[in-house]
Amino acid sequence: MSIIYRTSFVQVRHDPAGATLETEWLDFANSEQLRSALTESLRLGRQHRVRGWIANNTLLRTIRPADQDWISQEWFPEFAKLGVQRMAIVESQDALNRMGISTIMQRATAHTPFATQYFAEAAPARHWAASTGTTTPTPTK
Repeated sequence: MSIIYRTSFVQVRHDPAGATLETEWLDFANSEQLRSALTESLRLGRQHRVRGWIANNTLLRTIRPADQDWISQEWFPEFAKLGVQRMAIVESQDALNRMGISTIMQRATAHTPFATQYFAEAAPARHWAASTGTTTPTPTK
């Protein structure tokens, strides 16, 4: 995986062999930073025609309710158009972030025509997102 985008709060990696993109949050991101990074990630996902997505939220902290709404209502409909088949979510160490992600995913159900699985660590998430199997896994949550 090579880093194709980086700021002080997020880095985005692309794995051409597995056709995956990973957003790894490195620190707290305010609303403007979060939205900008997610928008850029969408652009990169389109450009690289990814089929697997890893949302590495390990170090991401609380997402404000207004940003949760934006992600559910604005970002996810665009994300769904990418044709992603698998979304792996590496859970945050922050309990409030985990609750926020859960809320976002519940609201975005109509825009998630792909398999989603939650992970405690990045390595198995990367492996799963890059796999081409057609079975839908049982979520670990």
